Amino acid sequence: MIKINKSGLPQGIIIKTEKDYRSEKVLSILQQDFFNKCYVCEEKEPTSINVEHFRSYKNYKHLKYEWENLFYACAHCNKIKGSCYDHIIDCTREDPEDYITMRFNSYPENYVETLERRNSAENMETRELLDKVYNGAGTPISEYEAKNLKKRIAKELKEFTECIESYQDERDSKLRAVYWNDIKEMLNRESNFAGFKRSIVLQSKELMQCFGELMN
Repeated sequence: MIKINKSGLPQGIIIKTEKDYRSEKVLSILQQDFFNKCYVCEEKEPTSINVEHFRSYKNYKHLKYEWENLFYACAHCNKIKGSCYDHIIDCTREDPEDYITMRFNSYPENYVETLERRNSAENMETRELLDKVYNGAGTPISEYEAKNLKKRIAKELKEFTECIESYQDERDSKLRAVYWNDIKEMLNRESNFAGFKRSIVLQSKELMQCFGELMN
């Protein structure tokens, strides 16, 4: 999860029905605000898009059409979150990186850990949700979806770590500048699974010394 600066609802757009919040105008704003990524798993350009209620309308009926409660999510995450996780970290108000980091383990099999950086009431619920999203929620479909998701994360992280190694090994200043710009782009919150890449840097004093200035 990454920090999202959500825009206000433009004047003239009214949300009073489900059709309203699924309209092209609303979807376009949400897509732009959330960098065309699911706010939970961070997959960019998801093929299945849901307008997700941060506080579920089952438990918070009065928030069903509130703009501040509408988030951009994929079907996999929305289905797992449901009405069971109404008190996770609100990435439009808090920076998740202040509270958690992600660790991707590739041996003996792909597995995601969510590590606590600072204690908060929302941490436990957030970490439980992310564990189910990335590692499976106990159903065959969620297990397969999580496995496919981790394959895509592994590919992104392999490219990221290889780019860091190339930068560190390169002696030609022009090529180092190219790698530096690539790393900068990968650490941008807009990039695919940026939270994982940024977590790699956050968990290393050496990498923070080298690339900390890119973590804005």
